Amino acid sequence: MNIVDRYLAMAAGRTTLLVLVVLLALIGFIGLTGELQDVGQGSYRALDAFVVVLAHWPRNAFDIFPIAALLGGMMGLGALANHSELVALRAAGVGLRRMVYSMTLAGLMFAGLAAAVGELVMPGAERFADAYADELKRDRNSLAGLSGSWLRDGDRVFNILQVETLDRLGGVYVYEFDAAGRLDSVAMAHRAQVGGDRRWILEDVELTRFRAQIETETLNQLTLQTTIDPAVMAVSVIDTNSMSIPMLRDYIRYLESNDLRASRYEMAMWQRLANIAAVPAMLLLALPFVFGPLRSGGNSARFVVGFLVGVLYILSKGALADGAQVYGAPVWLTAWLPVAVILAAAWFGLSRVR
Repeated sequence: MNIVDRYLAMAAGRTTLLVLVVLLALIGFIGLTGELQDVGQGSYRALDAFVVVLAHWPRNAFDIFPIAALLGGMMGLGALANHSELVALRAAGVGLRRMVYSMTLAGLMFAGLAAAVGELVMPGAERFADAYADELKRDRNSLAGLSGSWLRDGDRVFNILQVETLDRLGGVYVYEFDAAGRLDSVAMAHRAQVGGDRRWILEDVELTRFRAQIETETLNQLTLQTTIDPAVMAVSVIDTNSMSIPMLRDYIRYLESNDLRASRYEMAMWQRLANIAAVPAMLLLALPFVFGPLRSGGNSARFVVGFLVGVLYILSKGALADGAQVYGAPVWLTAWLPVAVILAAAWFGLSRVR
């Protein structure tokens, strides 16, 4: 990377980080208004609402990184264009291809930063925010505050109504099926302990067997040996934003091995990767705007246009994800299609720059 590459990267980088901070502040304010409505539930207070909003910032930063890159690139390079610095660079022999190369290098660095936030910071921060808010709002120690989490283990299906900790569950239903797929028995346990040897100890159990006549008995304790990996159980009761890409991949394999639908988690994994790739693509898209219709425009015009493009990108991601679930389209294709459109738009715009 020579001095020209560093100069262009710094021009786009400074404004990208500035735009990112401004957008995070705006999103945080909106999120705070929602969290403040829950103040008073249990021991949840206004200071706790601030903590939860701050803990959600890594997820917000990861989601809006492509938009910040586009806006930052347009405004940073636009400032150079307003001062005729880009004209001077081109007159000095720095061609458009060289600028594309510089923006690609800057985009790859920002993509690495986005990947670090999305993989190293976001999952832990999301788990902390969910656990922290749930514990205070409900006045109990709970991992995720979920109800109705489902797990399959061969001919058994577990329905977990309450997750207190990863080794302590409440309200567990166990459905067992015979070889023909008919319901054989149902066990309802008020509590369950999960051992490290994958052994589940159900407590205060009401067991119903479906024979020629329905048989019901009450047990103080029932021990079940399962093949459920504790790591798999951990990811099954948390949101996809709280999972890293390796966790998503492992859970997808678990679902597929048990003939369960994994499209939601596949979409989350592919969208995570596509969002990282969208960062350098957005920086490349900024170049045609700077040399094209917004060359002589101010930062306000660039911000409005870039913001609209960013909103369109987010809406298209959501619409394509929903469409893939409804119409059965390939998950990887719908996740990567917005990035492909951005790259195509950038190539078309650059091809028209003179």
